[in-house]
This record gives sequence, C-alpha cells and structure tokens, in this order.
Amino acid sequence: MREQEYPGWVTNLIAAGGVQAGERVLVVVDEPLAEEGSELASAVRDAGGDSRLELWVGERPLAEPPPAIAEAARQADIYFFLAQEPRADEAGARIALGELARGHGGRAVFLGLVDRELLTGELSQPPPDLGAPARKLLDEVEGADIIRIRGRAGTDLTVRITGRSWLTDALPLEPGSFANYPGGEIFVSPLEDSAEGVLVADLTVPYTVEGLVDEPVTLRFRGGSVEAIEGGRAADLLQRLVDDAGPSGRVIAELGIGLNPTVIPRGHVMLDEKAARTAHVAIGSNVGAYGGVNESTIHVDCVFSEPELEVDGRPVAIPVP
Repeated sequence: MREQEYPGWVTNLIAAGGVQAGERVLVVVDEPLAEEGSELASAVRDAGGDSRLELWVGERPLAEPPPAIAEAARQADIYFFLAQEPRADEAGARIALGELARGHGGRAVFLGLVDRELLTGELSQPPPDLGAPARKLLDEVEGADIIRIRGRAGTDLTVRITGRSWLTDALPLEPGSFANYPGGEIFVSPLEDSAEGVLVADLTVPYTVEGLVDEPVTLRFRGGSVEAIEGGRAADLLQRLVDDAGPSGRVIAELGIGLNPTVIPRGHVMLDEKAARTAHVAIGSNVGAYGGVNESTIHVDCVFSEPELEVDGRPVAIPVP
C-alpha cells in the first residue's frame, strides 16, 4: 500500500488487522462514518485485499446483524467495524457479528465512539508496542482461580475465573480472534455467579454522561450480579440501561486491566479502558470472544483508577510500560 496516500489511522488499522494480499476484508461503518469507511475500503484494495463496504443500518435497535453484513462476515478473513454512535442496546448484535467471522477463523477489529477528529488525530499516531508487558502480566495470571481487584476510589471486588482464558489485544491478531483499536489490555470473563464486593467506577461509564463521570458510580455485586447502583447522574443513567436489559444486564461480564501509557482517561471508554493505571469491570453480555455464557443486549465497561491486583492470594504488580 502506498502509505503516503492515506492518513495514519488507515495504515494503523491495516497493520493492526494484519491484512494480507488476497484476503477478503469487510468494512462496516455506521452512517456518520460512511466517508471514512470508503477511505479504509479503498486503502485495503491498494494493499491487495478484496474489500467490501457495508453500513450498519436497519430498524433500531438491531437485535442481530443486518443480513448483508452477516452474509459478508461469514466469508470475510477480517472485518473492521467503525462506529461513531454505537448503541448500548446493540452490543448483542455486535458480538453476534464477531461470532459469524470467528466461526471460520476470521479476525475482527472494532472501533467505537470514534469520529473524524479522533481518527485523524490521536488514532493516526504510531501505536506503542505493548507486547512485552502484556506477556509478562499474562504469565502472572495464567491458571489462576481467584482474582481480587482493588481501586483508589474504593473498588474491592473478588471474582472466580477457574477454567476461563485470559486474552489480550496487545499482541498480533490471530485467526479467530477479536480486538479493539487502539489495543492495550488483558481481559477475562469471570464465572457469572462469582463476583462479590464493590466496584467504584471513578473514571468512565459509557452511554451515561458525556466525559468522565459526574461522581463515582458504585455497583454492589452479590452472587455474580449487581444488587445496587449508587451515585449521581451517571449512576441513574446506568440504572436505566440495566433495567431495560433485564436480569442479564446485571451479570458480571469482564475484568480488564489497561497497559497503554499513551492514553490519558478523558471519558472515552474505548480509550480509557486501555490506559495504564486503569482497570475495568463490565456487566452484561460475555459470550463469543469473551468466553462466557451470559447473553444480554448490553455490555457496559466501568473504568476505575489505580488498580491493585491479587491473584490466588498473592499480590501481582501491574506493569506500567
């Protein structure tokens, strides 16, 4: 590909996806990013890929991927999904799309809550190489049963992960794998009935207030599910999302630990959850690439600062690159 003809975010994505000549590449965008999708599809063709562009449209909220996108995902070697305005209640449909591609060894890269300014600005910078710290931390947590995570604002949560695999988006994308862009975390899907304790999200809760939370959002877990949500306006809006999703929206879905030192938390979940010195706990869907069994219409990551990690009773230092 003639890199000088395309902005940095385009070449970064093609590199992150590992696009090879002759591969079938699906580019999915929501309507505000139609122009950017066309730009990415064109660059894929210049790189020797066979690209197809599709819009994420239909009667909202989408309960499943649109038929044309589903058909293309079943054939794609890799797909890129760029969404400026992803809906909280379409997480299940987005996960289902990933499963259509991963089912035959396809790869998937998702960018959410991105716009032209973010793409041509921060996401056009060269990404850091986080392979070494990711591998180091994965070695520390491999085979663990019980994880206890604490945070500066009051998080003290214990989960069981017996038999569940830790994953990362900080290493090269392999067949059948999924990653966000930018990358920079390791993550796991805890057993759905195991979460006990308190999560205090003092940084970011998506689909609520704009930017950082107006005040810390406290989620109290018992038996794997959220019993109470407390705080200010962000907490009230999260409560509405959870109520609309039903009991499945209260279930622990993910524990992730950020490693990316170039990201400064600012209330943008797709960036903040990757930032070094942060961790996040998600509720809702954890099927598909996450490795869990709870199906839900939502997947909401709640990001908090200064995590401290304990693995089977021993403290583990989180590397800060």
